[in-house]
Amino acid sequence: MVHTQIDGFGIAYTDSAGDGEPLLLIHGGGLADWCTILAATPALQRFRVIRMVRAGYLGTAADGLSVADHARHAATLLRRLDATGAHVVAHSSGSAIALQLAVDDPAVVRTLTLLEPPLVDPLADPADLDALHAAFGPVMGAAMGALARGDEEAAFDTFMSLVCGPGYRDVLNSVLGTEVVDAAARSSRHFFSGEVQALNGWTFDPAAVTQPLLLVQGAESLPLEHRLIAHLARLVPGSTIATVEHVNHLMPLTAPAVLARLVTEFTAARTPSTTPAA
Repeated sequence: MVHTQIDGFGIAYTDSAGDGEPLLLIHGGGLADWCTILAATPALQRFRVIRMVRAGYLGTAADGLSVADHARHAATLLRRLDATGAHVVAHSSGSAIALQLAVDDPAVVRTLTLLEPPLVDPLADPADLDALHAAFGPVMGAAMGALARGDEEAAFDTFMSLVCGPGYRDVLNSVLGTEVVDAAARSSRHFFSGEVQALNGWTFDPAAVTQPLLLVQGAESLPLEHRLIAHLARLVPGSTIATVEHVNHLMPLTAPAVLARLVTEFTAARTPSTTPAA
């Protein structure tokens, strides 16, 4: 893991190096290790895999950063590593950053693969906003109440239980280890006070996205997630939707091989061949 500074904020990354096409992994919220297993999946070895750990996930606060700020950090990192024209794969709230990156700096992004984009107003079907607020309003209220009491772990558990299912902690512990998960829960204040606030203030027009887009959903995920993905696909011409059976929002940790195959097939079909014509 290499640590560096961008705009005065600490970020980190791993880089598999090599001559493969660059592929940037942007993790979701609350946990820096959402994409750790995916980054090491054998099917992605044809790429130069860069896994980014975003500002706010290295033990220092990053409150006040917008989605556009995080996108700029990603663009800066890719340029520093001479890895522009990257295939960008993002999970959950990281998908908002990837979308913003694709619009703000299109030369940096070759393709987009979004693993269950966040359930936020700018991406949801307007017809689903009332249902979205009804589902998340009480949960976020309870999480913020726990934070006010100084109980970061309860806030983390409340939110993750809704998005990832009540058994999420067993899955995280089995894949990443209890120490990693416990540390993430204890340090989740940034996610709520920084990242959630940034998403709440985000405005975005999906129709501005021009790159090929693959939207991946879990068959067992929330119906609201499925409707958001269908809505987003309607707004971005030429989008592709893939459904992974028997998984939910935990998919980067529970189905990394399937996701790696989807990414490999999707990007290969949209990368010009370098083989000379006969």
